[in-house]
Amino acid sequence: MQDRDHIYDTIPPVFKCKFPRLTSIIDCFEVFVESPSSLMARAQFYSQYKKNCTIKCLISCTPLGAINFIFRCYGGRASDNQIVRESEFASSKYHMPGDQILADRGFTLRDDFAAGSCSLLINPAFTKSKAQLSASDVEKSRNISSVRIHIERVIGLLKNRYTILQGTLPLRIVKNISDEATSLTLSNCDKIVTVCAALTKLGEGIVYDKTHLLS
Repeated sequence: MQDRDHIYDTIPPVFKCKFPRLTSIIDCFEVFVESPSSLMARAQFYSQYKKNCTIKCLISCTPLGAINFIFRCYGGRASDNQIVRESEFASSKYHMPGDQILADRGFTLRDDFAAGSCSLLINPAFTKSKAQLSASDVEKSRNISSVRIHIERVIGLLKNRYTILQGTLPLRIVKNISDEATSLTLSNCDKIVTVCAALTKLGEGIVYDKTHLLS
């Protein structure tokens, strides 16, 4: 993860007043894969959101739109919360006390971030048992959504730049293999997504560096 002072200093002014200690904006994105013949495997990869077989990856970017975290691929059935927990992204390994992390409503992990790193996970408001949101909750959700769309733009840039992520990946790419260099069990799709993310970070971003304004 990047140096905290650098991240704080480069938060775009357009939302620095609302989230002065924002370090990460997180989301999960999905890529289509071939449907396995095995019913058990198909259930693992079936995404209720996409209504198809997918792999799902957790990704994070800084307020300036630079990718600062990506985790290995899961079958589309995995929940956002499960992936965050197993990635240890809520821990002090990645966050410092007081850090602010923006996420969608699906990430119901405020207690995990508070306990793991004393950081604050910020989500849009829920209606819960109320008929509708209060005016303050509506304004809060609008502010969060206007900034959280940043990660959606990063995911869009990643997929548009590398068209392999737009199509349907063959199952052989998804199969886990042992990586002797890292002593980890990875799949080729993990490596593909990681390389695409790294190259995207090195390329032209979604924010003007000099002005720190949304491009």
